[in-house]
Amino acid sequence: MPNKGLTVSLLILLVINALLLAAAWGVFGPEPLAGWMESPREPQRVDQQVRKERMEVVPASAPGASNSTAPRGSLSSVTGVAATKIVAAATGVCLELGGFTPTGARRATEALATLPVEAFEREQQVRWWVHLPAQPTQDNADRKLAELRRRHVTDVAVVTSGTSETQMTYTVSLGLFHERERAERFLETLRGQGVRTAMISDAPRAVSRQWLRVRRVDETARAQLEDVKRKFGAEDLQACALAS
Repeated sequence: MPNKGLTVSLLILLVINALLLAAAWGVFGPEPLAGWMESPREPQRVDQQVRKERMEVVPASAPGASNSTAPRGSLSSVTGVAATKIVAAATGVCLELGGFTPTGARRATEALATLPVEAFEREQQVRWWVHLPAQPTQDNADRKLAELRRRHVTDVAVVTSGTSETQMTYTVSLGLFHERERAERFLETLRGQGVRTAMISDAPRAVSRQWLRVRRVDETARAQLEDVKRKFGAEDLQACALAS
């Protein structure tokens, strides 16, 4: 019996030694007892919870912007907007103010003396004609002009029509407009100045109108242009292309 017990003990020791040797060679993995004898260490716990290679940092988008429109990891969607605003502030915009009669263009240019104004002509299609009734003689038309000057209406012209001197008529033109609403507002202004006989006619035609262009307009210059538009009867204030 003692010999038999000794033999069993030796066999158990041999098995244990064989297992330890196998563990040392890595047969059971790098840390075979980690799950039995201790709780997982912190790096292992992170590995088990989230695969690190799947984690990425996505930069926050600008307020109001959509993440789907910009590549992940790129700041161009944010810096591009800021750069555009900086360039716009530095260069301004180009604006054209127009639809003037020659007299209106001259007055507008004088009012914009502090700005680098470029004057030019543009042919426009107009339809609504504000005018006085036709007069049979030049003397009658001249009397109408004198009356208008007394009422401080000076941006006028005399239009003649007829094929012979005996058939000639003389019409005092007060304004041409491509929108009826503007013509009606102008007619109300004239009536406020005491011009009671002015009327509106539907008379489509192409006319040459005066325009003013200002490049590199900042907010102060824009306010000046809008004020001149109201004061001197310009029909349009619109953007134009900046020279490259």
